[in-house]
Amino acid sequence: MHVSTLLLIASGPLAAVAAPLPSIAALLARQGTSKFCTRITPAPTPEETEARFNEFADLFLVQKDVYKAFEYILPEYINHNPAAQNGAQNALDILGPIWGSQSITVLRTKFEGEMSWLNYRNSFGEIVDRYRWEDGCIIEHWDQGEQFPTS
Repeated sequence: MHVSTLLLIASGPLAAVAAPLPSIAALLARQGTSKFCTRITPAPTPEETEARFNEFADLFLVQKDVYKAFEYILPEYINHNPAAQNGAQNALDILGPIWGSQSITVLRTKFEGEMSWLNYRNSFGEIVDRYRWEDGCIIEHWDQGEQFPTS
């Protein structure tokens, strides 16, 4: 065996170690990222906000594109679930890796005033999410013991 061939075989594993590591940006791109909502000024009309809610609901429940759906959520989003932290990024970190594989059955949706509701079934059971909208974006979320409004 030639010395150069022996060196090539022996140095193969070293080349793998010396290969550049992917950048943080590349890793995030693989995981999925979201830009969060920016307040709309002047504030949208109730009809415009309802249209935004319908877009959010479609992205979140039908298309299951949590990253696009979170473009309707303010970064300072308040989560009233005692087991969850505030902030859109915290919620996205939890939902991002699992949401696309969820089997979701949409039961009903509703928008009224500054509030909206999503009622659906997934692997966690039947869920009612309530959201408060402000300046065209979701600012608050409730999901513990929520009931879908009857009127």
